[in-house]
Amino acid sequence: MAQWKVNFDDLDLGLRIGKGNFGEVYKGTYLGTDVAIKKLFFVDDDFMQKYIEREMDTLTGLSHPNIVQLMGLCIETDDMYIITEFISGGDLRSKLKDKTVEMDWRLRTEILRDIALAMNYLHSKNIMHRDLKSHNLLVGENWKVKVCDFGLARSAPSDEDGGGGGGGGGGNNLMTIVGTNEWMAPEVAMGENYDKSADVFSYGMVIYELVTRDKPPVRKLNQSYAFDGNVHKASIPADTPPALWDLLLRCAAQNPSDRPDFKAVVEALKKIIEGLPAAGEASKSRGTSTPKKTSSKKKSSDAAAPKKSTKKASGDGEKKKKKTKKATGDDAAGKEKTKKKKKEKTSEGAETKKKKKKEKTSTDSAEKKPDTKKKKKKSQEKPSTKKKAA
Repeated sequence: MAQWKVNFDDLDLGLRIGKGNFGEVYKGTYLGTDVAIKKLFFVDDDFMQKYIEREMDTLTGLSHPNIVQLMGLCIETDDMYIITEFISGGDLRSKLKDKTVEMDWRLRTEILRDIALAMNYLHSKNIMHRDLKSHNLLVGENWKVKVCDFGLARSAPSDEDGGGGGGGGGGNNLMTIVGTNEWMAPEVAMGENYDKSADVFSYGMVIYELVTRDKPPVRKLNQSYAFDGNVHKASIPADTPPALWDLLLRCAAQNPSDRPDFKAVVEALKKIIEGLPAAGEASKSRGTSTPKKTSSKKKSSDAAAPKKSTKKASGDGEKKKKKTKKATGDDAAGKEKTKKKKKEKTSEGAETKKKKKKEKTSTDSAEKKPDTKKKKKKSQEKPSTKKKAA
């Protein structure tokens, strides 16, 4: 364990990103590298000591691309920290709850394959997880999923211990009832012996989560905590691949010996993925936001559309130009007409004015003529007056 010991001064705790029954998780750094730092509760408790030992023992002996990587252990006075790699996307449960995150069937099935690969590796090392659920599945870049939280993990019992593939077998080594109710196998919940097939049942409940994007249903004691597929089929989407639902039912079988092992699960998922539309056709993006992809056919039609509209716009422009030209011509003609009318009016006015002036002049001269005659008469009368005086 000495090579895993971490000096507390080399750690820098940042924001708290999660909390569980056994501790809280912070995003931080270790020697400058981004890491997840799990601060554990109740470190003096006997159960907690076992939890820490199991997680450390399990993680130090494992190396798989779909299992979270251990970075070290730190003990500082009364506190204990487990340092692992930092996975940026958070847990799978939060992604399933967020309905703005699009997840097509290919993506969901590939996530299930990642989990099955990790579990197949764990079981090959004779290790049971015992708390497999979406909260303990971390989503990394490009939707790569990693299994975490091995505090409840332990070695699988051998046939001599009373396990060995039967769950409820006849040995005396009863194991602790651990896990989370909705994901817990019936034999675990009933306090019977169990083996690695209990993880397969929990995996079946993870399939249910990915199919419905909801938590697994609560099962009843009077039905021995069995999962009733006939009852719950009504809650699945209409377009659920039948082979995926069939795999769920096999994994969630009441009898542990009827469940497949993870090697068979991996093979089944491989066939399901092959039968699903290719990534481009399924509008799938292997990014955590999973945006819809536009098909190339649609893009080409979209690209063609602007040309058509440009042509139309150009035609409209020509029409507009002609219309404007016509309007300008009409305006010019109208102006010319108005000008002509004005000229004619002015000319008529001038003529009328001239005529009136002429008429006035002739009238005035006609009136003045009698006065002239009078004056002439008066002037003729004057000499005669003079003559008489003489």
